[in-house]
Amino acid sequence: MWLPQFRSAPTRIQFAKDGAWEQAWAFAGGGLPPRSDLRAYLAGRTEIAFEAFFGRSFFGVRFVGEPAEVEAFAARCLDTAEVRGPLEVFRRRLGLPLLDEMPAFAEVGCVNAWRSVGAIRIWERGQPAMDFGTMWSAALRSAAGRDTSHAKAIEFAYESPLPHWLGLPVSEPHERNHLSAALLRDALNLVTQAPDVPVVARCSSWGCTTAA
Repeated sequence: MWLPQFRSAPTRIQFAKDGAWEQAWAFAGGGLPPRSDLRAYLAGRTEIAFEAFFGRSFFGVRFVGEPAEVEAFAARCLDTAEVRGPLEVFRRRLGLPLLDEMPAFAEVGCVNAWRSVGAIRIWERGQPAMDFGTMWSAALRSAAGRDTSHAKAIEFAYESPLPHWLGLPVSEPHERNHLSAALLRDALNLVTQAPDVPVVARCSSWGCTTAA
């Protein structure tokens, strides 16, 4: 796995129904719930999303199906979390490919407040290349960029075989959660080490203003 942030065991996991991460059901990596609690939480749902945090970076996946299928998938997420392995273990056990495909899009938003605060899409597959200065200015002007109450992340979203994403931090807690140009640049550079990710995300040679 070429992203060093994801080589250790997860420090926290969480589930969300209908994308409502503001009301996430969260647990420390070593304190997972019993299956009976999971069944009660799902209560016959036909959709569930799961995230595993590796420090301030995270991996997420969404599953839609019949209630029995959703429960089985959520249980597999818990079983995998109990292994206390790196991201590669999650991807293998959940039937996801290695991260060598092109992301569908990238967004900057607020961790656990993606919908309520609002996220900004800074890149989408097939769109013309955007220089870093334009991308950075747009992110600063967005609702997420103006927020100081939540940690910020960039999510690289993938569509198959299930919707899944990688989140990397783009703010520092001690800086009142302001967006960090350096962290955004670093996150983009890390993901562009994967094959076939377009040049739009390559920003090591772009100009960059100072963080807000």
